[in-house]
Amino acid sequence: MEKKRTDVGLTYGLISGLASVIFSLLLYLGGVKWFVNPIAYAGFLIPVIIAVLAGIKQKKLNEGYLDFAAALKVVFTTFVIGTVISTLFSYVLFNFIDVPFREALTQETAEKTQQMMQKFGANQEQIDKTTEDMMKGNNYSFGKQMLGTAFFCIFWFVISLIIAAIIKKKKPEFPTVAQ
Repeated sequence: MEKKRTDVGLTYGLISGLASVIFSLLLYLGGVKWFVNPIAYAGFLIPVIIAVLAGIKQKKLNEGYLDFAAALKVVFTTFVIGTVISTLFSYVLFNFIDVPFREALTQETAEKTQQMMQKFGANQEQIDKTTEDMMKGNNYSFGKQMLGTAFFCIFWFVISLIIAAIIKKKKPEFPTVAQ
């Protein structure tokens, strides 16, 4: 009987994307304040945990062994697919479903940035320029979302290298003989 092959990176990438969408939806339902709250940063743990689980699953499928390249492939694939799904959800939410929410989020983000810049001693001219730039245009346009996705993929690649280095286990060149 033939073994059914599953693409672990694809499967776990879809799971990561779905989990990230659910987390974003919960933040959205909580309102603008939740989106800029430190709890929103917990969303970064979702793809990391799922990518680690994907690597472990692939390792189990390979009888407990997984070389670095295979580990990197499955983990990074998980990150990329999850990020693309999450980005597409945000794009649709902020540009088609609830544009006023996007505008309120932009306003809240500008206010938080202003407060942070004041804490770090930025002069008022710099603060005003930054706030004005943030309020101009759509920070959630398709182009800006894709640019953000590209930067996230670079970030996730570095994280993937670390995860792959931790979970890899090279198969011995010669099988051990029981004595």
